[in-house]
Amino acid sequence: MGARELNGWDSAAPAPAVLRAGAILQALAEAGGRPLSVADLAKAAGGIPRSSTVNVCAALVSTGLVRAATGGFVLGPGLVGLSQAYLDALDPVREFATRTRRMTPIDETLQLGTLEDGDVVYLAIHGGRQPLRITSRVGSRISATCTALGKAMLAGHTDERIRELLTERQPFPAYTARSITGIDALIEAVGETRERGYAVDDQETTDGITCLAVAVPGLPEATQPFAVSTSLLTGHATRERVETLVGLIRDLVSGMGHA
Repeated sequence: MGARELNGWDSAAPAPAVLRAGAILQALAEAGGRPLSVADLAKAAGGIPRSSTVNVCAALVSTGLVRAATGGFVLGPGLVGLSQAYLDALDPVREFATRTRRMTPIDETLQLGTLEDGDVVYLAIHGGRQPLRITSRVGSRISATCTALGKAMLAGHTDERIRELLTERQPFPAYTARSITGIDALIEAVGETRERGYAVDDQETTDGITCLAVAVPGLPEATQPFAVSTSLLTGHATRERVETLVGLIRDLVSGMGHA
C-alpha cells in the first residue's frame, strides 16, 4: 500500500460487516463472561439483524475471536494473542515490564496506564510484596477524573483542552464521597498536579486508599500519554513514604518515553 493510500484511509467507507463484528465483540466484552444468545447479541450490538449476527459470529468463531458456549457465545482465546501483540508494540509497556523486573522489590503495586476517551486504561501491573486488593486489571478502564493516573496525564493538556474533552461528561462518576464530579474542581486538581509534579488520588476512587502517579516524560508530541501509579493505605501515606514512592516512580518513568 502506497503512502497516498495510507494517508487517505479516513475517507474510506467502513465495511458494515466489520463494524458489526466490532459491536458484537464489544457486547461480549461487556457481558463479563456470560454467554449471550443470538437474540441478546443482536440487541446488545445495536439492533443488528439476527441473520447477520449469526453470520458474523460464525466468522468470529472460525478465527478464534469468539467461542460458542452453552447458552450462546463468549469471547474466544484468539483475542489474547491480539491483545498481547498490541501491548508488545507499545514502547512504554515493554519498558515498564523490563524496568520493574530489574528494580528492588517494594511492598506497593505499580500500574501503567494510558488515556483514552476520558478514561484511564490499565496496560500493565507489577505486583508488590504486599499488594492491596485493588480492582484494576490489565484492560480495565475507569474515569480519569478521579484517578492519580488520569490527573497525571491530563496535566499534559491545557485547561482548555481538558474542558473540550470532559465538560460534556459531567457529572463525573462518583466512586466515593471525595470523587471529583465537576470540571472546575478537576481543572483545579490538575493545576495542583502540575505544580507539585505528580498526581494524587486521595480516596477518590476507593475509601482508605491513596494513589500517586507520575506521567511518562519525553513522549513524541501528539502521541497518546502514559503514566505510572502506585497505591497504598491512606494511613501509611506519610510525607516520607510519599516522597520515597514518588521518587521511585520518577526513576522508573525516566527514559520510558524515548527508550
